[in-house]
Amino acid sequence: MSIRILTENEFPDVSKVKNRFDIFRVIDMKTGKLEIVEFFGKDGVFRGIGKNTREAFKKAKKVAKKYYKEERD
Repeated sequence: MSIRILTENEFPDVSKVKNRFDIFRVIDMKTGKLEIVEFFGKDGVFRGIGKNTREAFKKAKKVAKKYYKEERD
């Protein structure tokens, strides 16, 4: 298992997500053939799993969008 912190230099969409959802850390983990991206924020951890970092990032972003949409309702 390898773990690294995603920064704006490696993945440009990180800064947009950090500002929009009040995220303070984005972690990328690789376990076997799966990539896992986790967003750490004041409201919890949002996780996405995919075959590559981009797919996992999109799924984690979708989870965060869904959470904040339900919170506003």
